[in-house]
Amino acid sequence: MDQRLIALAIPVFLLAMVVEWLLNSRYLARGGPQPPTGGVGGYRMADTLSDLGCGVGQQALDPVLRGIGVAIYAAVQQNTALFTWDATSPAAWFLAMFLVDFCYYWFHRACHRSHLFWAVHHVHHSSEEYNLAVALRQPWFEKLVDIPFYLPLAVLGMPVELYLGAFTIDLLYQFFIHARFVPRLGPLEWLLNTPSHHRVHHGVNPAYIDRNYGGILILFDRLFGTFEPEGEPVVYGTVTPLQSWNPAWANVAVWVELARKTATMQGFAEKLWLWLGPPEWRPAAAGGPLAIGPPDLSTRGWQGPNRPAARVFGAGVLVALVALLGAVLWTEASLSQQAVGTFTAATLLLLAGTGAALDGRNWAPWLAWPGLAALGLGLPLLADWPVPVVAGCAAVAAGLAGLAGRKTETA
Repeated sequence: MDQRLIALAIPVFLLAMVVEWLLNSRYLARGGPQPPTGGVGGYRMADTLSDLGCGVGQQALDPVLRGIGVAIYAAVQQNTALFTWDATSPAAWFLAMFLVDFCYYWFHRACHRSHLFWAVHHVHHSSEEYNLAVALRQPWFEKLVDIPFYLPLAVLGMPVELYLGAFTIDLLYQFFIHARFVPRLGPLEWLLNTPSHHRVHHGVNPAYIDRNYGGILILFDRLFGTFEPEGEPVVYGTVTPLQSWNPAWANVAVWVELARKTATMQGFAEKLWLWLGPPEWRPAAAGGPLAIGPPDLSTRGWQGPNRPAARVFGAGVLVALVALLGAVLWTEASLSQQAVGTFTAATLLLLAGTGAALDGRNWAPWLAWPGLAALGLGLPLLADWPVPVVAGCAAVAAGLAGLAGRKTETA
């Protein structure tokens, strides 16, 4: 994946979110259906901060985890390639896009049909909103489990750079289908994954669960029986609401649940199938598979504690981290492993501290302050970056850090 392409995409993503918010606000002001969760223009501040925190954390971890997957792919490609590809050929790129999307379909389907993969993927569905910010709500540990689904491309001989390029384009396309109020797009709906199709995928309505897995194309869903058109209004989120703004907790919540349930299983076979089987599986002694009924709207729209100071703190830290992330992605090739590792550790601590503050946890400073300290210690390693960017980001984060320790404010 070309990290400079991702760096260039960051301001485009942020601008698109602002444009969507403005358009949504205008649409809703003219009588459009109001989201049942509230918010302004289809956005809630704490939810958006959580979304962006997930995205920043995923990209901060990416240099480490991506290297593992790329190394495995390259080794398989070099030793088993059946064909030689011309990476400069438009036909090769077209075929690569098609095959990457095909592999993505099966990986995405596995993410919903195996509890182990769902534990990784769950975070992307745990927001009860649906907007462009949710597109950035990315799993932190996906790179640990997705590479086996793409290894057939290595066996076919697809060069690493072609695979990474097609994968990046596939991922970037999916950002723009996370739009709540974009109508159906006519004949394009037959071939492409569109906002309408992907809204269905994010629904917990019984008819919508485990449907529309496509990346760019909806073709594979139509071929393999997982397609569902948008009909009834979509209720977004997960069957069991997360009820937390903490991006770190969102990425480990299902892992913790799996570990707890494993202790209640009888015998190795039950324990193993709990992890590998579908998320709704339950042993016969526990009543069998979980029946998923219509979503209970009374459990939706969790607001969390009223902590304005924590939200200001979260916004300030995220402004700093997004700017610093862009610099890391742009200069990654010239940075030392020590610099990247320090930035990653500081980022994860700050995100966990920010999320804890948003959730009303008074121990949040115990994560936020070490994160800021690690960030401060790491800044000298980034001497080649523009001084105003580094100084500005550090000042914003440090100036707002003390707010994390404020006691929970009541409405």
